[in-house]
Amino acid sequence: MARPKTPLLSAERIADGAIELADRTGDVQMTQLARHLGVAPSSLYSHVSGRAEVIDLARLRMLERMEPLGPAHDWREAVADLLRRLTTLYATHRRILPLLAATAMTCDRSLAVYEPMFAALIDGGFRRDQLRLVVAMVEFQAFGLAQGLPAPAMSDHIRETLPAYTASVDHSRYDLATATEFSVAMVIGGLEAIRTHPGGP
Repeated sequence: MARPKTPLLSAERIADGAIELADRTGDVQMTQLARHLGVAPSSLYSHVSGRAEVIDLARLRMLERMEPLGPAHDWREAVADLLRRLTTLYATHRRILPLLAATAMTCDRSLAVYEPMFAALIDGGFRRDQLRLVVAMVEFQAFGLAQGLPAPAMSDHIRETLPAYTASVDHSRYDLATATEFSVAMVIGGLEAIRTHPGGP
């Protein structure tokens, strides 16, 4: 039997292509993705419904590359583990982050990645209505950490009129590992304060 002239498509190959395209260009459009994969645009639609599904598949593919979260003995351990792993993952694929942020997570396999953390939070005494907020906060922290700090504005006028800001710039050096541990401590400390005040947010 003759081999097909174009490589066979699969959800995994489409997702990998989308990640590669986003890493290179910062965007994923169906026409460009088809060209990147060497297929006709119509071939993509035989596997996916459109751009949103492609981006959600790319998210799943990225999460599957992350070392799985194991059962946590403590909610603090679960929060720290997820934040560190997501930050490392997102820092590797910074240019796709705006696309992920703008696309709903609908794949149950992606949602399953977060199940150990949900379970640990419930065991730790967090209210059910707080769970998604906690996970969202961890996601936001990982997104921000991965993208780093923007280059600070500075001028002679700023140095003369904003001494506290100037001091912060003169003594700042963004290191991802250090920033991640700072964020882990800040998030866990804040959550501990909320957890120990049942009437809180």
